[in-house]
Amino acid sequence: MKKFLLSAFTCITTFAALAQYPTTTTNITGCSVFKNFNTTDEGFSSPSIYSDGNDVSFFWNQSQGAEIENSGVNGRNGSLISPAYGLSESGQTTIGFRYQAPAGTEYRIRIISAVANPPLEILATTANGPIYTALPDTSGSICVRLSDRDLIAGQQVRFEFTFRVGIGHQNEFVLFDDLSLAVQGGPLPVTFQGFVARKLDDGTTKLLWDVSHEVNVKGYYVEASSNGVNFQNIGYVSATGKNIYSLNYVDKISGTIYFRIKNEDLDGKTKYSAIIKLFGKETVVNSLQIYPQPASEQVTVQHNKASEKAVFTLYSAEGKIIMQKLAMPNTQQTQINISNLNGGLYMLRYDDGNGKVQSKSLIKN
Repeated sequence: MKKFLLSAFTCITTFAALAQYPTTTTNITGCSVFKNFNTTDEGFSSPSIYSDGNDVSFFWNQSQGAEIENSGVNGRNGSLISPAYGLSESGQTTIGFRYQAPAGTEYRIRIISAVANPPLEILATTANGPIYTALPDTSGSICVRLSDRDLIAGQQVRFEFTFRVGIGHQNEFVLFDDLSLAVQGGPLPVTFQGFVARKLDDGTTKLLWDVSHEVNVKGYYVEASSNGVNFQNIGYVSATGKNIYSLNYVDKISGTIYFRIKNEDLDGKTKYSAIIKLFGKETVVNSLQIYPQPASEQVTVQHNKASEKAVFTLYSAEGKIIMQKLAMPNTQQTQINISNLNGGLYMLRYDDGNGKVQSKSLIKN
């Protein structure tokens, strides 16, 4: 089972910030199971990134259909950290699980911001005073509502569950199962950062796409179309945790062809990338083409063939530089993520690196 490399997080505890607002906890009933661990570990990792090297690990037990800690250590802490999820509401969330543990075992739940780099801020915890709370029995289910003004709908978070077992229970195990969460659509879908097509010297085409937030992704279907409407599958690439994937399209392109990527999650959910267009001949684009307009998340820019020095510069309406992005050499399409921009009018400038500069307005919803 995949584990966090503790050495990479040596300084995290120093930088981790406590939530700005206090957390209140309410025991409730009626938790709905979200993950049951019957067939996989559901992407959970162990041990805690805030712990030291002496803490023990949970592992997915196929025969039990649960996450289990059975190290046999006399007195230990064991943690599980979930994949990234999106909170479904602001100010509170519901968390639950089923357990089996030695008498006197204590537990802790912490909600951690799912940022890629430190500080990994603790947004909410199960208690304001003592962090750990005793399990009510040696087996049963927990269902609590955490209320905290630091929790924001759509926020990317991870849930950390930690269990502390006292001395004298080295021959007993801790079982964690039937995760219950109030989440938004389950694990965050993969984010397509960019998708380009590069013509090779042998006449074939290399399709490349880069991604982030790759959680519970099974693989990627590459689809092609002659009209941009009706697509068919032309290849498949399994997800392996990389940032950049590629597929070679071996057919010679004689006319106009459209490509897109469809990701498939382990639970069967899918998501599409932007559509890119490729021409059978070298085509000079007389002016920049940006679509869709207006846009909310991402735009595709059709442009002259990019050189090694080709660069995009996005300006605000007042002429301030907002961002710059290099174009991939030998491509004629570039995706630009604008999700973090405020709504309004912007100006996109493209320097193809060969002395030709073009500009076009961009409208963000």
